[in-house]
This record gives sequence, C-alpha cells and structure tokens, in this order.
Amino acid sequence: MEKQTGKLTTKDFIIAGAFAALYAALFFALATGMGFVPIVYIFTPFVLSIVLGPVYMLYVTKISKPWAIMILAAVVGLLTSMDGFWICLIWSLALGLAAEFIARRGRSSGKKLVLSFMVFACTNMGPAWILLLAKQRFLDACIRYYGEDYASTLDSLTPRWIIFVFLAMSVVGGLIGGILGSRILKKHFEKAGIV
Repeated sequence: MEKQTGKLTTKDFIIAGAFAALYAALFFALATGMGFVPIVYIFTPFVLSIVLGPVYMLYVTKISKPWAIMILAAVVGLLTSMDGFWICLIWSLALGLAAEFIARRGRSSGKKLVLSFMVFACTNMGPAWILLLAKQRFLDACIRYYGEDYASTLDSLTPRWIIFVFLAMSVVGGLIGGILGSRILKKHFEKAGIV
C-alpha cells in the first residue's frame, strides 16, 4: 500500500478514471434497472451502497493519497447533475470532502475506510434531492418515460420525509457495502497482490 502522503501522479489519475468509469457504469446500470418499478426504485440508494462498497474500498486502497476520494465525488456529482440540478454536485462534493477527511485520518484502518464509505455512500441518494426540491419536475419526466400510472404511484410512495429514509438506507447500505468490500479485499485482492 502506498503512503498516505504524496501528490497524485499521472498513473493515479488514470486509475482514478478507470474506477470512476466502473463506479458510474454500475451506478447507472443499477439505478436504471431498478427504476422500472416504483416500489423497487425506492430501495435504489440501499442497493447501490452495497454493490458500490467493494469498488470504493478497492479504489481508496489502490490510490491511498489525499484528494483521490474527491475525484470520485466530483465524477459522481457531475454525472448525477446532468439534468442541470446542481445540488447533486454540491452534495457529492461535500460528502466527498467529509469521506476524504475520515479516510485521511486512517487509510490503513479498515474501520475508518468503512466509515468513510458510509459517508460517501450518501452520494447515491443525491438525485433524490430532486424529489424533495423539484418533485413536479421529476414526476413530469417520469410521465414522459414511464406513463401516468408510474408517476402517480411514485408520487404516493415519496412523501417529503422520504429523503430521510433514502439517507438512512444509504448509510446502512454503506456499512454493509464497506464491510463486504473489506472482506473481499482481505480474502482475494491481498492474496493476489492487487493491493
């Protein structure tokens, strides 16, 4: 494992780009797949946090330098803000900064990295801010893509307080995903000499 200090190199940026692409691909594949059924869509932050935990844990272990987490946070924020709803970017950057701080204080500690991911996993519910702050705009998009029945079902399933449920699911999923990632790292990647 590399030392915690030091500047990011070109190689680090290439690795960061590869992991960001993998993270984004899994994020959108799962979110899109789960989005077809309103009740399943509600659990998207939970499932994303579990599945993306191992990717994050390998990423922060592979590039154990300051600001690597912020690169991933910026990518997630930009991708989830593509519809022009920039609170997703601000949310991701704020969480990335917090996750970076936690990880920087204990990159060699598995528990600190899990805690770091629990914070970072909340970026997965970033798009849910649209449900709170611009719900009609979100529902109008749902009507265009999925129809009136879908939009009305989703509307009934997402009262204003649902944002707290999304946040809780992200944190709990982040705990599970972080622990899963730690175990996978220990069992497979360390034996293979990947980290």
